[in-house]
Amino acid sequence: MTTCWMSLAFSENLDQGRYIMNSEIFESIIEITRQKDTDSLEYSLAATLAELIDVSEVTLLNVPFKGTPTYFTSELRLTVSIEEGKKRYKWDNQMTNVEIDSDTETVIAHHQPIGIEGDNGYTFYFPIVISDELDSILKISSQHDVLKQSDLINSFIRIYQNYQVILTENERDKLTGLLNRKTFENKLNRLLKPRDETATTSLLSNCWLVMIDIDHFKSVNDNYGHVCGDEILLHLSQLMKDYFINNNLLFRFGGEEFVIILEHMPMEVAIATLQHFRHLVSEFNFPFVGHVTISLGFSQFCIDDFPPSILDQADKALYYAKQHGRNCLYNYEQLIIEGKLTIPQENGSVELF
Repeated sequence: MTTCWMSLAFSENLDQGRYIMNSEIFESIIEITRQKDTDSLEYSLAATLAELIDVSEVTLLNVPFKGTPTYFTSELRLTVSIEEGKKRYKWDNQMTNVEIDSDTETVIAHHQPIGIEGDNGYTFYFPIVISDELDSILKISSQHDVLKQSDLINSFIRIYQNYQVILTENERDKLTGLLNRKTFENKLNRLLKPRDETATTSLLSNCWLVMIDIDHFKSVNDNYGHVCGDEILLHLSQLMKDYFINNNLLFRFGGEEFVIILEHMPMEVAIATLQHFRHLVSEFNFPFVGHVTISLGFSQFCIDDFPPSILDQADKALYYAKQHGRNCLYNYEQLIIEGKLTIPQENGSVELF
């Protein structure tokens, strides 16, 4: 009888443990599918895996463009430590470029997860494939062999992949494939407000919001038709995707206006980068019309800045460029220093976007 009682007690404890685990999994699924944008979805996936398995670090390595990658970009890293028996999390959303090594080459080639045991524990790579294209690689560092929980990890990756497709369709401009204005507002607000007080970020200085406008675009539509205008928008968007490193910070703002966010870049480098892009566009042979030029205005921003103010400053610099010859680039702060623009006096409240 004692043996039967002990077996029954053990069975009940086991069932209770499974129930708790299943409840945690269901709650994690609910949390993932509650997200309304891809950035939040990435954070939710990392946090979910950190909660359910023993990891020391979770990093998402993104493919910055379609096709075979030559490098990865990373702007999400979650470090997990144990303090007083509880997990502590530290987020790092600093944008960095990550070189491809022999391990990630294997994942790229075969789209299969791999695990490597080293002196400091294990490192695992799980490919995230969307529409038959490698979208990113989930890198997990742990003191334990988490491949034993690969079914759980792969299940959450599949949920992530399916939901990512839905969110991406809502976040992209239908014509150009760039992120749309609503997504721009969400991303800018998130960049200006770190995820938590432990987050490290590159947005302490040297970050820029750039507005671009196609010169004389109305006359193109009037003289050549909207089909030609759409072709110009498509080709300019592709030039942007090919030229700028982080495709996740390129936006079609509306009509012939585009927005770019440049991170952790000294002013002289930002100017050189944008001037080179302006020249690249002016030299490109667009269908029907030949050469087209763009005007650019940009402004610096940092944590806790007011989003409408940043946008307004970049827009003022863009307007100055349009009024002073077009096919040129101006910086708002420099225009203020030179006395070509004045800082407006605060007058009443400003509606957010």
